Amino acid sequence: MWSFEPRHARRVWLRAGALGGLSLLLGGCGFHLRGSTNLAFDRLLVQGQPGPMIDLLRRTILATTDARLVGDARQAQAVFTLLQESTSQVPTAYNADGTVAQYTLNDVVRFQLNAPDGRIYIPPTTISRSSRLSYSTAAALGKAYEADMLYAGMRQSLVDRILFQLSNFHPPAGAGADAPAR
Repeated sequence: MWSFEPRHARRVWLRAGALGGLSLLLGGCGFHLRGSTNLAFDRLLVQGQPGPMIDLLRRTILATTDARLVGDARQAQAVFTLLQESTSQVPTAYNADGTVAQYTLNDVVRFQLNAPDGRIYIPPTTISRSSRLSYSTAAALGKAYEADMLYAGMRQSLVDRILFQLSNFHPPAGAGADAPAR
């Protein structure tokens, strides 16, 4: 037979209170798990130069939306085109001996969203991210790795911003028979 002693009851109530307080605290600060992104279309063609950005965008769309990626514009309700992605590393600070002490890393993306018949839904749009990287010739290999990690983070941030724009897109009224019903 299981008995409940008063000191055990106190522990149970304290734990329950702590968990309840923690959940209220996390809920009150705006914390929530990343959920699904709702897009105004179910079938999307993603095209552009092969590379890390287009691969990450495709993976993120598949993982966080209900949209299905298609390989032909005739099957798509919308056509996303990655027009350009460029990265650059610009020296922004120098040491007394003239060597670079800091770089600014830039990642710029240009894209558009069209209807399968060519009508422009989202005109060519440019978004960018930048980050600063301190540099030391004594830690060149470590700084190269840090730069790669910063570029990966900026790329993910750009993909999130692209998805934000796609999720806020609503097809114009009378966009045609193949327009999504959402």
